[in-house]
Amino acid sequence: MFFELQGHLMARLSTRESGLCETRSLCNISSGRSSILLVLVFIATSPMGCRRAEPPRFTPAPEVVELTADIEDDEELEVYKTLQRDIAEQLRKSTGTPDKPILLGTEESTDKLKLGYSLYTYYCVQCHGVNGDGNGPVAEHLNPKPRNYTLGIFKFTSTPYGTKPRRADLVHTIKRGVAGTSMPSFDRFSNEQLDAVVEYVLALTYRGQLEKQLAGIAFDDEELPDDEYLEEVIADILTPWQEAGSQLVMPATPMPTMTEDTIRTGHQIFLSKGCAKCHGTYGRGGSMGNVDVGTDAWGNKTAAADLSSGMLRGGDRFIDVYRRIASGINGTPMPAFAKTFEDDPDAIWQLVHFIKETGNRRRQGNPPLSEADLPSQPAVDPESAQPSEDSEKEAA
Repeated sequence: MFFELQGHLMARLSTRESGLCETRSLCNISSGRSSILLVLVFIATSPMGCRRAEPPRFTPAPEVVELTADIEDDEELEVYKTLQRDIAEQLRKSTGTPDKPILLGTEESTDKLKLGYSLYTYYCVQCHGVNGDGNGPVAEHLNPKPRNYTLGIFKFTSTPYGTKPRRADLVHTIKRGVAGTSMPSFDRFSNEQLDAVVEYVLALTYRGQLEKQLAGIAFDDEELPDDEYLEEVIADILTPWQEAGSQLVMPATPMPTMTEDTIRTGHQIFLSKGCAKCHGTYGRGGSMGNVDVGTDAWGNKTAAADLSSGMLRGGDRFIDVYRRIASGINGTPMPAFAKTFEDDPDAIWQLVHFIKETGNRRRQGNPPLSEADLPSQPAVDPESAQPSEDSEKEAA
């Protein structure tokens, strides 16, 4: 059976639900050997047999657990234990349970959320966990780690650095997957399914943000906020998400035709503006030169991307690469360069051309791009590279 898994997008695992045995899908790792390992790990960490599964339960976030850490005084310990229980109850009222979720700011679950729960439990929980904190049963064996939604940070957005993603950004990521990671493409999902999964991911994200806020207030004040204060806390969480829809980053200029000159100029800009300090002279990535760029927002050691691999995790459309340069990548050391090129907006497009050519050369088996050896590159029609107004509306 394991040999049949090689090259497939899923591994099938037997589970028990509603008194019936069925199969549950697990996200594919790119190589067959990794897929086999992931199956074995999941089986080893899963309950065996065909028994009715109990409904999943949220577990306290580290910030909540730490409220009672290192407290020796019994009276003080009881105060914080009570606060932990109160946080759990407040979260239940505001965000529901895993199988009966409530989107923060609303009052009850919906059919869309219930569908999202069903799909998330079937396809996503093994890696991202019940809480959406990236601590699913196979997460420790994956590199890079599955995304932890509970910080409210998503890397690949069409919005400015430091802001929340648009809903369309989450749909786009789920639909295309993330190249070079264990996150597969779910392009087989219908639009209704994609929207439902995103709705459920947002429910987990809002819940995680609220839980951290409540833990901080409990630590500082030794009590939870009253109803009026709680409404303010929830509004502070939701407002940036609501504002993201109107913060779409669009190019300052149309993309010029991609030519040898724009590629060459892009490489010169790449070297002169410090990109090579992290990504290397020819875009081979920080790991090639043992460049330490630090950790990301999730506490994981990170490295500058190998641009020559052609596996651009934020998407490989021209506009995707443009936005990664202009807006940076949230939660990582990759900064935004929009202001750097404010007086020369075409420079971003020239960088895009260099990056695209760098990935193409490696795929074609050619040596890295150099100043002395530039390829004959077919011109790219700027109109075909630009996102149309209609396509942006559809994505939204």
